[in-house]
Amino acid sequence: MDEKKEVKMGLTEEDVRREQDAGPAGLFRAMGDSLADADAIAASEDGRAIAERMAVMAMDEDSEQSKAYWRGYEKGLIKETHGDRADRLNRWASYVPVAYEAAPGRRFPLIFCLHGAHNPIQLAESYGVMQLAAREECIVIAPENENLDNILALLDYAKEHYPVDGSRVYSIGYSFGGFMTSRNVLARPELFAGAGMGGMLFAGDVRAHELDGQFYPEYRLTEEMLRRAEALEVPALLFMGEREMLCLEPLHREPEGDVRDGVIDLSAEAKRRAFDNWRRVGGCGASEWKPAEFYAASADPVVRSVGAEFERTEVRVERGRKYFVGDSVNDRGECLFRTVSCEGMVHWPTPSYAELAWEQIGKYARDVKTGQLIRL
Repeated sequence: MDEKKEVKMGLTEEDVRREQDAGPAGLFRAMGDSLADADAIAASEDGRAIAERMAVMAMDEDSEQSKAYWRGYEKGLIKETHGDRADRLNRWASYVPVAYEAAPGRRFPLIFCLHGAHNPIQLAESYGVMQLAAREECIVIAPENENLDNILALLDYAKEHYPVDGSRVYSIGYSFGGFMTSRNVLARPELFAGAGMGGMLFAGDVRAHELDGQFYPEYRLTEEMLRRAEALEVPALLFMGEREMLCLEPLHREPEGDVRDGVIDLSAEAKRRAFDNWRRVGGCGASEWKPAEFYAASADPVVRSVGAEFERTEVRVERGRKYFVGDSVNDRGECLFRTVSCEGMVHWPTPSYAELAWEQIGKYARDVKTGQLIRL
């Protein structure tokens, strides 16, 4: 791919506002495959909650209205925006628990919330990460530029200016943000106590490319990187919808078109390889892949939905929607890599996404000196 080529992966702010004007069903229709029932999603409890959360899009990101909204949400977050609005790619926002004002010596977990391609920071506020942080009292940083060098610079800045607990730094991202979460955490596993990846299965090589004016350098996932991540142990959650426009699952499903030439290879071969890379990082062996017919005929609904086998499975029901949970369990009986498939859902985070990610990764920390994983 030409490094200068502009590629589109996701919705621009204009796209989002246009789809909102058409109602939630219009948004879900744009983000689903041909079998997605956008009207049913919009009418569901999940759909209504998503639409309510997306009301933050109506607020200017620098406005006092937006700041007051987050200060008054749950236990409260102090929101600040940083950078020149004319230089959008270097914009970022911070959210610090109000509790810091009464206890300035207290330290808080830090979550990087990485948004989808082209999406504005305001849209990331609807993912559930800030809502979770307001309840659990975590610091959140939401950057426009999600490249690793910028994340590292913001991490240094946060540690200097905010009450960060350096042992509890996490990354939760959706769509392109899930892709960047995966590559950043695998590149520097000693810095992150956990990764939450939604709407994107990635763990592999990526060519240099440009996206919406932002350049992303070539990324090579080497054997050395995988060995290091495996040795340090990386808790992770992968969240996918059954009706994603990206055709993420079942893992044997091939998307339409020549997906191998895109920014991310989403072929069945690449998806399975990425899945096994995360199993490896979680201390599990590679899958024994079988023909598609095997998974389709499985008596286990989790296996049917994801298209992979697990050491442990569970079906949860939240707000009337099924969540198919597959745990990759290592020889110590611990699940460091969890996969969740959401019944009938398109390429959009449900209100449970951030909660599920935090359930999986929030119980871990890292030794700031050795980088070793700590069970809390």
